Amino acid sequence: MKKVYSFTQSMMNGTVTMETSVALFATPELAEQTLADIKDDNAKRDLGGYCVRYSKVQETTVYETKDEIPFYQFKG
Repeated sequence: MKKVYSFTQSMMNGTVTMETSVALFATPELAEQTLADIKDDNAKRDLGGYCVRYSKVQETTVYETKDEIPFYQFKG
């Protein structure tokens, strides 16, 4: 089992989500730096009336075998 770090960005047309993407990273530092750089770059762009919303960086567990998954460990 290992950890990955992710954030989501969604392009919005008012209250309607036009597109959503999720990015995964091996380290929290890389995820935080990438998120900050994307926010900075998008702030300098004319998005033509669209806006972008971002989640916070989140830690997620990647299970590599069935034995690591809590559901199967505690099923009885």
